[in-house]
Amino acid sequence: MPPEVAERFDYTAGEVRAELELVRENSTYRVFDGEFLPDIAGADDDTPITFEYYEQIDNDRAPVVLVLPILNGQKIVVRPFATYFANNGYNAVIVDTVQRKTLLDDMLEPEAAIRRTAIRHRRVLDWIETVPRIDQEKVAVFGASLGGFNALFLTATDARVSASALALVAGDLPYVLTYSSEGRIIDAAEGAKETLQTDSEGLRRYLQEHILSDPLSLARYINPERVLLVLAKFDDAVHYEKQLELQNAMGNPESITLPTGHVTTSAYLFYLRSAVLEFFNRKFSGAQRGRASIDPKTDADNGSPGTGP
Repeated sequence: MPPEVAERFDYTAGEVRAELELVRENSTYRVFDGEFLPDIAGADDDTPITFEYYEQIDNDRAPVVLVLPILNGQKIVVRPFATYFANNGYNAVIVDTVQRKTLLDDMLEPEAAIRRTAIRHRRVLDWIETVPRIDQEKVAVFGASLGGFNALFLTATDARVSASALALVAGDLPYVLTYSSEGRIIDAAEGAKETLQTDSEGLRRYLQEHILSDPLSLARYINPERVLLVLAKFDDAVHYEKQLELQNAMGNPESITLPTGHVTTSAYLFYLRSAVLEFFNRKFSGAQRGRASIDPKTDADNGSPGTGP
């Protein structure tokens, strides 16, 4: 990554001092609520970074997965992944999603929103470096939809991430944000068009002018050998053709293609959990990569991947 790109996501910050509160535990792992201030020099962001931390009880040097939530920030959607990772020998951290003010504000100042979120997630990696029970050489990140975009930005901008599973992400954010079918994005886009006194194509041009850190431009800085992509053929919230553009720009990493729309991808929850875990296990053990595609004509109903392009 050239310096002029890297400096967008650079920061100077103080020592991370997180407060952890034990909320539950079982025979395998403990769960803590965590919080710390970003403490980033020169930033106007003083919103605490909050998270759930799943810590292995019997493993003193376990790998860790950052789990990044979807647009509404509801952890109930991603907890099944965090608990699955924790039940299979991983530490896990669910990082709460915090928008600057509203989604409309983020759409009007998209580059600032991208940079702020990426730096906040990098601060979580700073905290991870202070935790002796985490293997610093085995840091993975998983996210879907907004969480997938945030996972992509973190993967591109921080070399401490050594494996990434990115679901329902795409290139060309101006197009995705302008023409997404997701209700909250539609509302924000309509508000932005009203504020800017423009139409859809005018909003897309505005976003093109104001987004420097588009996934397509950052994809070249991501090692495809460390990435698993999950695509959905009938997604009109994060458009499938734009998912394919990102896949190509990233150098065609290992991929899973589902015969679903955006929301209906949840039907493959159990398959995706095991596929993502298996990918992380292979990356951390140095195994070779592969490709998988689920198609309605294969044995998709039982959650097994078929072969495909």
